[in-house]
Amino acid sequence: MKKTRTLIYVLISIVGLSVLLFLLVNANQDTNDTDEDSTQLIERFEQITNIDVLASENTSLTKTEQGWQVVDAENEVDTNKMDSFLLAMEEMTGEAVEVDKKNVNLNFPKVVVSFTDQEGETQKIAVGQMHEQGEQYYVEHQEKETIYLVDRSSVEMIPLQRVALLNNKILTVTSEDVTEMKIDNGKEVIQLSKESPFSEKESLAHISGWYMHKPYQNVYSVAFSNAEEMVVGVDGIEQVETVNGEGDYGFADSDFSIVFSNGEKDEKLVVGDPAADNQYYVKVEGKEEVYTIPTDLLDPYSHQAYDVIDHFVHIVSLEVIDELSIETPEDQVTYTMEHEETAEDVVETTVFREGEELETEVFRDDYKQLAGLTFDEVYNGQQVDEEPEIIISYLITDENNETIENTIEFRAISDTHYAIIKNNSNQIDFTIEKDKLQQAIEWTIQAES
Repeated sequence: MKKTRTLIYVLISIVGLSVLLFLLVNANQDTNDTDEDSTQLIERFEQITNIDVLASENTSLTKTEQGWQVVDAENEVDTNKMDSFLLAMEEMTGEAVEVDKKNVNLNFPKVVVSFTDQEGETQKIAVGQMHEQGEQYYVEHQEKETIYLVDRSSVEMIPLQRVALLNNKILTVTSEDVTEMKIDNGKEVIQLSKESPFSEKESLAHISGWYMHKPYQNVYSVAFSNAEEMVVGVDGIEQVETVNGEGDYGFADSDFSIVFSNGEKDEKLVVGDPAADNQYYVKVEGKEEVYTIPTDLLDPYSHQAYDVIDHFVHIVSLEVIDELSIETPEDQVTYTMEHEETAEDVVETTVFREGEELETEVFRDDYKQLAGLTFDEVYNGQQVDEEPEIIISYLITDENNETIENTIEFRAISDTHYAIIKNNSNQIDFTIEKDKLQQAIEWTIQAES
């Protein structure tokens, strides 16, 4: 019986290995077949010394001892853009197809690229229309008189204008060194900075590393996605063209400007009137040049202050809290935390409620109700002198071994909303719905009762 069972296991293993081997062989065969179907469009690319692009603007490139240069360029070459274009052309492959030229816009192509080598031999490719599936273009190699389907990512690296290969940046401040931004949108002045008013431990929960210091009275963490768009966007502010001719272009009464600072210099980008083709006129204050830039480059800086920040009432990592107290008209509860750092630099936290140890992971889920609380509206009313109905206090020990206390008071301003007051300042920026706050507190307190 055992021999029979063993034989069955062996047979099953052999069959399994055979199936796996069959699948691997066929997968490799499919890959090889695909590779065989693909053709390198530009041969001996390493010998190419001149490239000419005939498109909406004719662009000529020549290879010198210093590298590839753009003929008659107004600005210096952007090496990253140039390298990306050259690599795309060198690696461009396609699958030959039988199709009538006139049916794919190759009778009179709008984009033709010529590649000439040291011996004067030229290879030309012409770009036709996009394939109906939207992932490839019809491209003809004119010397071979063959039409290929080529991946759009390669084709769309072809520069239709010289400017596409040049360093067209308007600012010298970069995403790597920008530390402050000041946005004046005509309605409010938004002051953003990497300078944190919080301790290192408090800042652990603020993942963007950027803070809004104005227009609100308190400082708030900038939402990660917004911070990323604005910081990365600094490098993307590139001109479409330099405007020739004198004129105001809307700068005299501009209501939109952005100051980018890196700690050593400030550059103020002034936004003027709309230009043609969904662009705006812009200039750097103190300089004469006027440029046009695409409107979408300004989008990251066009939000209102409320839409830029995280809306958390007060967020701090559980692993840094020493004491959390919640006081309501019905309850007064105090939680204390003990933290131990393990050899793997992992902080293990033990939570106590009124001296009684709790299950940490259960409490962590409850604490998320408080940490995730968000405010609902901007407050534009008068000072609120009523006594707070609810108080939440946090004690932490910072990196300098000093105790920091943050107290959040919730004072009623209506039957439905509380004003949020931090650290007894009487400065109110936002309100929160009563029901939402009370539900979060009830969940936390009653879950451990």
